[in-house]
Amino acid sequence: MRTRLVVAAGTAAMVVGLAGCVSLKRTPEARFFVLRSLVEPPEAAVRPEPAGLVGVLPVRLPGHLERPQVVTWAGPGELRIDEYLRWAEPIDTGVTRTLAENLDALLPAHPVIRSPWPAAVVPFCRVRVDLYVFGLQESGEVRLEGQWLLLPGKGERPLAHRSTSLRRALPAATSGGDAATGGVEAMSALLADLAKEIAAAVETLPAEEEK
Repeated sequence: MRTRLVVAAGTAAMVVGLAGCVSLKRTPEARFFVLRSLVEPPEAAVRPEPAGLVGVLPVRLPGHLERPQVVTWAGPGELRIDEYLRWAEPIDTGVTRTLAENLDALLPAHPVIRSPWPAAVVPFCRVRVDLYVFGLQESGEVRLEGQWLLLPGKGERPLAHRSTSLRRALPAATSGGDAATGGVEAMSALLADLAKEIAAAVETLPAEEEK
């Protein structure tokens, strides 16, 4: 009986000792974000007759953004990368998808397709976007900087070429002051602003470009 009591006491002491070594603090759970289209299709009773297709090429981003984590700027030359704030899809895929969805809403007469498309398809024009800056900055604003081109269906001589610099403040009301949620929402808004720039240029292209 005495032996059993000694063993039980030793086991209890071991359990208490292990409990003291193991942290009871809960590990943060990863959060996943997606960019989304913020452009509403125009309210029209009849959709215009389809014109030429607009093809969206993959958007090119700087290497430091091409990672699963959401990247923000902490200061000049310093990035903040939080392992628990992640994109639900590759960021370049998300940017290209969101841009194409916005353009499709803005250009009802021009069906929008994303690369790759069948070799037999020759678009009215192709959209190429290169972003140099995209995300939440140390100043608290969200910026998008880069350039975009409208290319013909075939060939590489631009039909239009513009540099762009867009900014958005964080939404005033973010849940619990959540900069990550507000930053992603502002990034979506900037892609909508960029799509409006590009759509306006597409609509000015002469109709003979469709040939």
